[in-house]
Amino acid sequence: MSMLAVCSAHGAPGATTTALAMAWSWPLAHPSRRVLLVDADPAGSGLLTGLFQAGVAHTVGILAIAARRAPVTAEYVVECAVALDANSARMVVPGIAEPLQGRPLAGTWNALREAARELGQLGVDVVVDIGRLGHRYEPTPMIDEADLVAVVLRGDLASVVPAAAAVRALRAARSGRVAPVALVIGGGYSPAEISEALDVSSTLSVARDDWAATALSSGVASGWRFDRSPLLRSARSVVERLSQLAPDPRPAVLS
Repeated sequence: MSMLAVCSAHGAPGATTTALAMAWSWPLAHPSRRVLLVDADPAGSGLLTGLFQAGVAHTVGILAIAARRAPVTAEYVVECAVALDANSARMVVPGIAEPLQGRPLAGTWNALREAARELGQLGVDVVVDIGRLGHRYEPTPMIDEADLVAVVLRGDLASVVPAAAAVRALRAARSGRVAPVALVIGGGYSPAEISEALDVSSTLSVARDDWAATALSSGVASGWRFDRSPLLRSARSVVERLSQLAPDPRPAVLS
């Protein structure tokens, strides 16, 4: 696939951590491709208070893309990203600090949608952290054009009920596209029970691993313990499975 949208239906079930773990695992599952995580949560970035709490330069991030007067190209989007490793196999475009900054971004989401397609052709897959669905400044173009949408939830009733409503809305909005999938954090109802309740074809499990999640969000994601952590192992399995559900029709390698 070239673009995956990760979202939630309520509260904070762990969508940002899941998206970040998947982005970190992406090159492990697909060594010939790179990954760009776009922090598109209109309610405000969870990464700015975690991974990037030390601050980011004004030349990177969603607002830097929004300020560009020339067409937004794939190359410019990469320039506005922060590399998470030495060879830029993992990159992040930081998001906005607070919701009011999301008001003028409608055109930016459209531009990023087009750039994501170009990035896919260049060997860069895009993971978009949408945040909670239904926000007034929601990046709808990214949801509509994603090759696949993953709804993150907990395995309990309080999370399953709103997730089922979100899946129904996504099915209606994305008629004819690949159906949404469910990503369940931790234990609770079985994958089969959640698949039936949400009416999704695939329910995948992401381990609840507080230690690895903290290491990832604080920027110290390294070492054998982290690489072998339940979070990273489950995230890699999820990436591999999602790629089977929505394969990239135009595989390529970025030189």
